Amino acid sequence: MVPNFASEYYQISFILILAAFAIPISRKAAVADIPILIILGIIFGPVAGIIKSTFAQSFLTTFGYVGIGLLGIMIILYYESHHMNLRVLRHEFWKIASLDVVGVIATALIAGTLFSWIFRAPFGIGFLFGSIIAPTDPATLIPLFRRIKVKENISGVLIGESLFNDPISIVLVSISILLIAPDSSYVSAFSGFINFTGIYVGAVLYFIIQITVPAIIGIVIGFSVILMNKFLNFENLIVGLLLGIVILEFTIFEAVGITPFPAIIATGAVVGNFSDKSIFWNREENFQENLSFLSQAIIFLTLGSMLTRGDLTEFALLGLAFTILVIFLARPLSVFVSLGLVSVKKKERLNSDELSFLSLVGPRGVVSVVMATVPYTVGIESQNAQLIQYGGIMAVLVSFIVLFSIVLQTIYVPIIARKFLNRENVAH
Repeated sequence: MVPNFASEYYQISFILILAAFAIPISRKAAVADIPILIILGIIFGPVAGIIKSTFAQSFLTTFGYVGIGLLGIMIILYYESHHMNLRVLRHEFWKIASLDVVGVIATALIAGTLFSWIFRAPFGIGFLFGSIIAPTDPATLIPLFRRIKVKENISGVLIGESLFNDPISIVLVSISILLIAPDSSYVSAFSGFINFTGIYVGAVLYFIIQITVPAIIGIVIGFSVILMNKFLNFENLIVGLLLGIVILEFTIFEAVGITPFPAIIATGAVVGNFSDKSIFWNREENFQENLSFLSQAIIFLTLGSMLTRGDLTEFALLGLAFTILVIFLARPLSVFVSLGLVSVKKKERLNSDELSFLSLVGPRGVVSVVMATVPYTVGIESQNAQLIQYGGIMAVLVSFIVLFSIVLQTIYVPIIARKFLNRENVAH
């Protein structure tokens, strides 16, 4: 009999080995590595049964109490924020802000209405589903734009949107659960906060806190590390120092119920833009790059492995149909509404091709998968019949939407980039 720890470590080792094979396979097939990783996960997960779905799900969502998915996103965001162009972010601020607020709310309303209509669920349940599936995924967009090299005025809007839209989605999920299961411990902090402010003012203030507090702290930490290094010179151990600091940021903010990603992004942006680029900073960046690639591979392999054969037969077609509705209906409508609000200023206007491209790009990701486990868990904890009834459906459906949206958009985004974006916008 194989001990439990050995069984789990066998599967972890197999995931790492498969991740290495995905690169040469994708190179030989002349396709992106993300679909290859997902397909390998499905083949060796639900099809062959080598990677168990129960292990894959716990590894992605609860490993180390938070899941390898969130830990991997932390690493990916920290590394990629090294290359954040602050000038582009400033120039495109209103587009990004509108997509993150108006766009996420619009997506949640549209997707929630579809869920309620198809499953004959109360609108509150549908809106909870829409809130979970609303944010887009930087872990897919960043490597995708590294490959097709869309110019920064377009890619900067999409990546900026994906970096900062998780907090508004988290707030919407909290509001939904507060309305469905107000006594749940999941919303106790949020519930206490809005008791003093009211739900509407409280939601706005809660969102502002989720963004500004960690971002300011992340900026301070970034500059503090640069300053300390000038006096102490950590040399090669700057790698361990910054990785430890980023994990500490993640841990503290998660523990107090604030999203840690703005802090991590801010620290990475400061380090990437303001460090002196000495040999030790370059080594730190190279280390984080390799760790980021590994994190991406693990995440996408595990996403494919966490499904079961029953899920594939029962929910695959429904998941594909929902994916098409989300990325070809909810996403375009929300983009046109949100960017239409900022286009009243001439300098903020996009031409129809640029707007079409932006409206068709928005893969869903690991944050949605992690949040999709919340409704059923809260339902069991609070004995809420609605959350118990629909929570399991949401979890499986969101997994398929994430998988299909990643695969489809990895394949078609390069095609629509050539179609909609002229030579001024696409780098060759």
